[in-house]
Amino acid sequence: MTALLYRYNIKRAQLIRFIFAEFLVMAVAIVMIYNISWDHIIGKRIDTCSSIIETSGAMFGDYAADAATASAEQLKEELDETVWVTEDGVNYRTGPNTSYAAAGVLDEYKSVYRTGVTYNDWSQVEIDNAEYYIKNSNLTTESPFNIEGGTKGQYQTYALSLMEDYGWEDSEINPLINLWNKESGWNPNAHNGSSGAHGIPQALPASKMASEGSDYYTNGETQIRWGLNYIKNRYGSPSAAWGHFCSCNWY
Repeated sequence: MTALLYRYNIKRAQLIRFIFAEFLVMAVAIVMIYNISWDHIIGKRIDTCSSIIETSGAMFGDYAADAATASAEQLKEELDETVWVTEDGVNYRTGPNTSYAAAGVLDEYKSVYRTGVTYNDWSQVEIDNAEYYIKNSNLTTESPFNIEGGTKGQYQTYALSLMEDYGWEDSEINPLINLWNKESGWNPNAHNGSSGAHGIPQALPASKMASEGSDYYTNGETQIRWGLNYIKNRYGSPSAAWGHFCSCNWY
């Protein structure tokens, strides 16, 4: 060491100061590197935690929204009733929300069977033996038709159920009710002693109704089927038959 110091003419004190300075520079560099690395690690962890929190929050929000929607779509009340569509072009859907696909369209006065209502105000209905949904605001429990009570109303309801089979709108039941109220009062035993016309549609002779069943003389439903066929073939619709009756007092 002495020889080295002598060779380069370096004093011991100078060498010590030089070594200390180098050590100090190295120590500062190590501290800086450590701090930079630590900040980078901490920053990464903070970013990762923030991302996890944000993702979890979004997932929880989606889950909460889905749960709220599912809860709103549950049945609030089970029902067993007939309701009518209040306007033309009403969609019935595969679920109780406009986001569900439309399965078809119903026109005003169309009757459907309602089996329940949901918490978000949709009606569960039965159409063609399948379950669908319609907004409550598009349905009413008040019949738009002049159907009466008792046995007379039962015959009128039966006639209403056949409207679609003859290609008529349900609203055709109103002129039919008016027509057969005038003819027979919807009484299957009504008989005109002068002409021999008989039954709800006042068939002349009564035996014409045998084409719909051998019980034609007393069975109101058999008579109704025959009467609807007669109207279809001769006038095309109950409203046309009622119009003829109003003009001629017969049909």
